[in-house]
Amino acid sequence: MTQRALWSDLLPRFVLMGLLGISCARFATADDGLQRLVRAYPQQFSATDKPNVLRWKDGTETVYDDGIVKANLDEMLKQATPRDQMSLPYPCGWPMREPAQGEEPGRARCEALFRKMYGDSAAAVEQSLVDVPWPAAGASTKLRFTRVNDAAHALKEVGEEVNALPDEVKRYVAKPIGTFYWRVVAGEEWLSPHSYGIAVDFQLPAPLYRYWRWDAKGSSEVPRYPEKVLADQRLGQIVTIFERHGFIWGGKWRHYDTMHFEYRPELMPPTSK
Repeated sequence: MTQRALWSDLLPRFVLMGLLGISCARFATADDGLQRLVRAYPQQFSATDKPNVLRWKDGTETVYDDGIVKANLDEMLKQATPRDQMSLPYPCGWPMREPAQGEEPGRARCEALFRKMYGDSAAAVEQSLVDVPWPAAGASTKLRFTRVNDAAHALKEVGEEVNALPDEVKRYVAKPIGTFYWRVVAGEEWLSPHSYGIAVDFQLPAPLYRYWRWDAKGSSEVPRYPEKVLADQRLGQIVTIFERHGFIWGGKWRHYDTMHFEYRPELMPPTSK
């Protein structure tokens, strides 16, 4: 590929990222994002020398980047490709800063990819669900989670680490309020990650239990990010443990969802675990 051709391909993507408020310096190349997907899901993908292709273990192939540039974030969320899914870097660690406009790392999901990995219907997903102990909520509490991609094992390890924390910290996640539920995202058109059995919600302490739709005064307004969330070090301990095991947290989205944790190991940097 010539230098001119390369820039003609990348420039529209940089323009979109500028509209979303994302620095081009943080842009992940196609090869980088594709290889991170392959490494994160070894049960699903095989290595291939073909450019722009994800090769499944069953021999089928998925195009990584369809070349269609999305005009805005909403369009990306509705029609996300694997490349769109990998284009917004997730900021691991604590303390955190307030997410910028357009900073929604992990909200873009290629629905076809997730349906093929976890199941194309509620019944198909349910075949892979297992009960995961969650001792922070009591010895008998179990969370239904998929065993696909070792997600249930990762959640079990999180639960064990969280349960070793002081009582005043682990109480933050002592009230799980939802795991598997086949449904679309509230107010949207695409499936919730809860549909695949890879997400769990908790009723956090009152000042921290926040969802942008609850705070919005109008359908198009994104309310100001809740400052108390940024300052809570106990919450930071919980988030850090989840991230160490391949989970992202909805509190790092501009459209914040602080109750939400989602298994997305492809978005974790290599040094995060």
